[in-house]
Amino acid sequence: MTTQIRRWPLKRPFAISRHVFTDNLVLEVTIESDGVRGRGECEPHEFDEEVTRSAAASVLSLDQAAWSHLDPIALNARLPRSPWRNAIDCALWDLKAKREGRRIWDVLELDIMADDTFAVFETIALDTPERMASFARQAENAPGLKLKLGSADGLDCERLEAVRSAAPQHELTIDANEGWSIWQLSEILPVARRLDVTCIEQPVPAALEEGLSTLPRLVPLCADETCLDRSSLPRLAGLYDMINIKLDKTGGLTEALALQRDAAALGFKTMIGCNGGSSLALAPATLLAPGAALVDLGSHWLAADHQSGFETSDYRIGLPKAELWG
Repeated sequence: MTTQIRRWPLKRPFAISRHVFTDNLVLEVTIESDGVRGRGECEPHEFDEEVTRSAAASVLSLDQAAWSHLDPIALNARLPRSPWRNAIDCALWDLKAKREGRRIWDVLELDIMADDTFAVFETIALDTPERMASFARQAENAPGLKLKLGSADGLDCERLEAVRSAAPQHELTIDANEGWSIWQLSEILPVARRLDVTCIEQPVPAALEEGLSTLPRLVPLCADETCLDRSSLPRLAGLYDMINIKLDKTGGLTEALALQRDAAALGFKTMIGCNGGSSLALAPATLLAPGAALVDLGSHWLAADHQSGFETSDYRIGLPKAELWG
């Protein structure tokens, strides 16, 4: 088993409520068995390379018995939930598919066809109202727009109004990245409803979530940072209508599939998202797209990517090519 830390540059800076990104810092894990290689990728931290190096060390320090049996399900039971477990988990599924000579959706017995494609939203990074509106106009072919809000400058309603004016027909979602208080959310909810926003993602931090029960549900709410794996669901019930599933949070594809199943049984809709990464990180997440209400897996912010990735066209993403993963 080997690791590699990589930086994938972005086409332009990407801002959210807590940071501005110029690249995606990732950890790639490769597992080889009998000349066959499986790969997986994760983002241990959004920008801290020391955390990423620590994750790589954790991978390399594993006892061989923890992974040499090549069983992702047993591995999940033995390793703690973490982004680096995600990379190992996905590498093992990739290896299993390649060893069996079958596509991963067939290995997992998922109801997916090789030529399936899924609509993906364009993400508008946090910026001035005018610049966000300009980017919205440039994304006229996108089926929907995801707006990064959560700024402390008091202009989020103005940003939302500007984007809706620039894109009157687009489906809109908001991601505040924990940037608001309950009071700020109460101020923006009526505006979001009037402007026909589909959902608001992670409006407040975990410490304030109980306050969500005091607000009228004018717009569906989606848990992201505070929905990690299946153990999160009981606490989120009654506070949120939807959850955002990301493999770095669940610790791998194995837990993500189980989370989507259990969430649906409890009445949650699901969004499929990802942390920063290349198409290698997005590839396993596409397997959850058929059961999702929203798909947020676009890799078009990358200035460079793996040569063998996805078939994409006009804001639709297909399943990964076998050369890339699965």
